Amino acid sequence: MTDPIAGNRPGAMSRQIRQPPNGRPPGHAPAFDPNLSQMVIDEPISAAITGVLHALIRDSHASSGMVLDRAGQIIVWQGDVYRDDMMMLGALIAGTYASTREMARILREDNFRMLLQEGAKEKIFTEAVGNHWLISVIFDRHTHLGLVKVLCGRATNDLIAILARAVESNKGRPRTFDAGLARVTKDTIDLIFRDDKA
Repeated sequence: MTDPIAGNRPGAMSRQIRQPPNGRPPGHAPAFDPNLSQMVIDEPISAAITGVLHALIRDSHASSGMVLDRAGQIIVWQGDVYRDDMMMLGALIAGTYASTREMARILREDNFRMLLQEGAKEKIFTEAVGNHWLISVIFDRHTHLGLVKVLCGRATNDLIAILARAVESNKGRPRTFDAGLARVTKDTIDLIFRDDKA
């Protein structure tokens, strides 16, 4: 699971674990590159992503933003607004974007790379970052949509280069077994099959 604030802690590392999609209808993204199935985003990459996102939010006067993968796992989150709901927001934004890909297929478009959700007070603008990630910005009616689009486009170009380095650095990385997950699994099994009479 990815730590969305790892870029703010020295020495922190983020791990994205993606499950390859099975049985998805035509028009959905193909299976992820095997090199991305257990991608680790280390401190320098996380810090670079955080820097790009921070600059985007600052310059656009947005309240919050995130970089996430298309499975809805947040890589980096910036902003205090909606922080408690960020995991749910990430999953919903990724799901909504996936539905637009199917619409694009029906209309014989390669893709819809941008998505806007507009309410009375808040707006969410989402743009694809390469083929595997998304950047999403939350802003209110006082922020100009055109400015957000321009700045988001620049941030997307920067993030493509940064995440490409992350993919490249992971190609030679041996796959590791998560000891913490192993302990949790063992404890759960022990709890299920424990001898209550003991």
